[in-house]
Amino acid sequence: MSLLGSRVVVGRRSQRIRERSLLYGFGSRLIHGFGIKCPASWSRRLRTLQVNLTGCIAIILGLGLIGCAQPNDFIVQYFEVNNPSRLSEWGVLKNTDGTLSLGRGTKVYHLASPLFSDYAGKLRTLSLPEGETVKLDSETGRFIYPVGTVITKSFYYRRAGDSDRADYRFVRTAGTHDLNALNLNLDQMTLLETRILVKRASGWAALPYVWDEMQTDAILSPTGALVRAKLENAGDSEAFAYVVPNTNQCAGCHTLDQSHKAMLPIGPHPKHLVRGQPESDQLASWVSLGQLSQIDYAAASQLDVHQNWQNPSVSQSERVLAYLDINCGHCHSPTGPADTSGLFLNFGTVDPIRWGVCKAPIAAGQGTGGAQFGIVPGDPDASIMSYRLSSVDPGAMMPELGRSLVHEEGLALVRSWIAAMPGDCDLDEPEPPTTLALIKHEHTGAHTGSLRSEPLGFGVFLQ
Repeated sequence: MSLLGSRVVVGRRSQRIRERSLLYGFGSRLIHGFGIKCPASWSRRLRTLQVNLTGCIAIILGLGLIGCAQPNDFIVQYFEVNNPSRLSEWGVLKNTDGTLSLGRGTKVYHLASPLFSDYAGKLRTLSLPEGETVKLDSETGRFIYPVGTVITKSFYYRRAGDSDRADYRFVRTAGTHDLNALNLNLDQMTLLETRILVKRASGWAALPYVWDEMQTDAILSPTGALVRAKLENAGDSEAFAYVVPNTNQCAGCHTLDQSHKAMLPIGPHPKHLVRGQPESDQLASWVSLGQLSQIDYAAASQLDVHQNWQNPSVSQSERVLAYLDINCGHCHSPTGPADTSGLFLNFGTVDPIRWGVCKAPIAAGQGTGGAQFGIVPGDPDASIMSYRLSSVDPGAMMPELGRSLVHEEGLALVRSWIAAMPGDCDLDEPEPPTTLALIKHEHTGAHTGSLRSEPLGFGVFLQ
């Protein structure tokens, strides 16, 4: 093992740095490589010059053209076999003087309800091969991405106000997007890792990259990493171990169908993507870029979309369904890695017993906390689900990967939902209930109507 700085432990791997010399011709009004449109008089002064990238920057500074400078125009690279040792070699994103720059054609995308990862912020990007399109699988409701697609997810924290980057002292910023398409400044941020999913001819591959202490680049770390940090919130400070997963752990979560064992992306699909809102319809923007057909866009728009579990104007049941689906449903589904548990927390499951209502666990061991059933209506303290979400014991906690801290807000939502359920688990009855009585929760604002107007296992009717 080797140590980077004093807090980040990563697997040992040799590092190969590519040296590239880029020659630019300046014989026109467009200075190539920078996308700078300049007057003809400046162009004539540069007409005969051919310089490498360093020389180009020097000329620009010397002529006082810095005012028309644009972010570096670099191109996303696709590697069919090799796994580059540095994140920058992919050309998706780079740290340029304290600001992240995105590769040409790279899009930032957002999920309606993101997965919890120890209160880390996430910057998600999607890069498609030029001229290729995304297609909709009508049977699964998922998108099929072309070979050459590169998806990234960068995890970061906002630093505590008086801390240095090497201190690894962060503040909790749950549910915010500090880094987004309009703001990529790293001045108060610390990047910890960037995960890549790349679609190759053989299928999807997952590659974890760990950012160095100076934030200059991220290094491939197939064995994962451990970051010792502190998280501050409302005057309190909590030490925790941020875990970067290894490649096998990435594959374990992204294998959504055990029948074919192939990895798939979890987030960038119709049910998770923010859409259908003015100025934020991501799928409509894909259509405008020629990356999604009108036919597939129309079909995807008819599919249910998750709500933001933090939105108080949405019914409590909808918020819980969205929260549990994104955090648990990729494993706990009829086809997922936890299919043998019989506990299905994916959005499509409507049977309350499958969600754990009055259901005894098949094999939970110490993960029960002494409780008998997954969910006991009206009693979160007697429910296994509440116990496992509140635990940080590796043998009991759920999800078992991706967190070291308790998600307090998510736990509070689930506990409130269980407490509001009518009925009980009467052991004298021959069978547990197969349906739940209607639960109507007061909420403000107009309903979005994302769920169908029929009971969804938990008696949710949308009028």
